[in-house]
Amino acid sequence: MFITAGAWFTPVSVAAQDQPEPVPSEDLLTIFDLARAADPTLRGQHFELEYLREQRREDLSRLLPQVYASGEVRRTRRDQIQSGMAGEQELTRDFTMKRYGIDMRQPIVDVPAWHALRRGDSEVNRGEAELEAARQDLVARVTEAYLQVLGAQSGVALATRELRAIEANRERVEGLYEERMVALADLEEVRARRDSASAALIRAEGELDVALERLTEITDMPHERLAGLREDAPLPAPDPADLDSWVEQALTGNPEVIAAGERVSAAERDIRGARAGRYPSLDFVASYSYLDDLDGTAFGRKFEDAAIGFQLDVPLYTGGGVSARARGAGHVRDRERQALEATRRSVRADVRSAWRAVLSSGSEINALQQAVRSNERSLEAVDAGFGAGLRPLSDVLDAQSELFAARRDLAQARHEYLIHMVNLRRAAGQLGEEDIVGLNNMLAR
Repeated sequence: MFITAGAWFTPVSVAAQDQPEPVPSEDLLTIFDLARAADPTLRGQHFELEYLREQRREDLSRLLPQVYASGEVRRTRRDQIQSGMAGEQELTRDFTMKRYGIDMRQPIVDVPAWHALRRGDSEVNRGEAELEAARQDLVARVTEAYLQVLGAQSGVALATRELRAIEANRERVEGLYEERMVALADLEEVRARRDSASAALIRAEGELDVALERLTEITDMPHERLAGLREDAPLPAPDPADLDSWVEQALTGNPEVIAAGERVSAAERDIRGARAGRYPSLDFVASYSYLDDLDGTAFGRKFEDAAIGFQLDVPLYTGGGVSARARGAGHVRDRERQALEATRRSVRADVRSAWRAVLSSGSEINALQQAVRSNERSLEAVDAGFGAGLRPLSDVLDAQSELFAARRDLAQARHEYLIHMVNLRRAAGQLGEEDIVGLNNMLAR
């Protein structure tokens, strides 16, 4: 068995894959560092979290002292009529008015503001969970794109080897044809196989270009060739080894589930805050003011005021607005609860699908390993039979084609198995940058 139970990257023995790789220039860690610096989704989510933190700080400010200062200097010309014993007199005043003051208010009882602050805590927690979800999504996207490139590279390498093998057979058959030991039909068949192999190689190279372009979209940089899986690279086994444990981890640790739960908490705080609109509020207030508009007449003033005390506001009737806001917040809470349930179901389904895919891929790899060994022995036997004149050339070409097809399928199955493992860990909320390191250790240097 090529898979072991235990940690994420427990060393195991794996059948060697016949797919030579050149010395690579880029490995998975390098690609991930580029993607992390360039990914707009991750960066946008980081800015969203910073915005939510500032919103929470704004909510906190409603519970802290509020101090305002004001001042005014005004030059005034006033024409007025004054009545007295001597009758009406016109009087013109020119004076400068100076005024300044300072007011301070400290909330003592403000229940809506307190619930708003608690709502801000839930929003920040949601932002952190969504940022973690974005991080895990980036790990999954980079890993999947990288492994798809490796699969395409393996396809090119195997298509090249198959073409060379057919070319060798063509040269062999041409020599036998010149000695009149094989018929012209055999020569034409091997040439046709060579042309088909050339077309397959062109198609494989095109698929590699497409896979590289998908990786370029994530990193915003072009890539030519990546480090491939080592021939003896161990494949990880799911740990824990039972589906129920994975589902339990997902329902408690998946960041999307956590974010949906925080939305419910924020909505519940909105209900409490709306209902608190009926409660009185109490503030400590203090103020100081100074005014001077002396002009040398009896109408001039100069005074200072200092005050300290408490201000109580009691809402008596709000026109039904408080009840409407509370009912509306309740509907939002119910909607978020349904969204949470939908997220939980979706995550549970993702875990189960990924789990089944991991098990299926493991069984497929075991079968394909045996198929490669069987096809290798079959090709040797058929080729020996052809050399002895007991088997036709078509049997040799068919056996050779089946061997390379089995090798391609095995290489693809190994890459898909790793993708399924990444998807399983992501669905469970367990995928992190340490998984990138673990996968990178499986690559050829």
